[in-house]
Amino acid sequence: DLVRRHDARALRAELTRLMLGLGLGRFVTEVVAPLNTAIGDAWIRGQLEIFEEHLYTESVQVVLRQALATLPPGPEDGPAVLLTTFPGEPHGLGLLMAEAMLAIEGCRCTSLGVQTPLWDIVLAARAHRTNVVALSFTGCMNPNQVFDGLTELRAKLPPQVEIWAGGSAPVLHRRRVGGVLPLATLDDVLPEVERWRAAALA
Repeated sequence: DLVRRHDARALRAELTRLMLGLGLGRFVTEVVAPLNTAIGDAWIRGQLEIFEEHLYTESVQVVLRQALATLPPGPEDGPAVLLTTFPGEPHGLGLLMAEAMLAIEGCRCTSLGVQTPLWDIVLAARAHRTNVVALSFTGCMNPNQVFDGLTELRAKLPPQVEIWAGGSAPVLHRRRVGGVLPLATLDDVLPEVERWRAAALA
């Protein structure tokens, strides 16, 4: 209703209230994730205009970035995670949601935003001494581009650097790339971080 009324200030205030009440993790999984689906469905049915969907997305991003700015830096023994999307994937909200979940689990996150060329991902992973490259995919990219891009990136990165790929793109689970971990939901983040820590200690 607030999106349809074009009340950006009230929308951000309500999102902030929910985030403070639930905590960042539950806000992402229990509020933002289902809201994304509802907003997407309303747009598909013609009940929202594109500018209204953009208003929603921008409002959520503002609230998430403000929350992330208040978190302490991750401990030195936590995984260093580089977050981005491939060229052709312009949507960054899922990436920001993933960053929030990773940050609250003690990961040291560096986000490059969206649409980073593959070779620059490799260079950034080296520069930031990255343990994990986390990528977000929606259904807007051609499945072959996703598969070929992940295959190329896996070949270019050192084997000890893990690649985690999440989002709504069906190809992530239909065509597996060796050495790439597909994450079905944001709830998969915690067990994978714990697995990484256990392996690092071992």
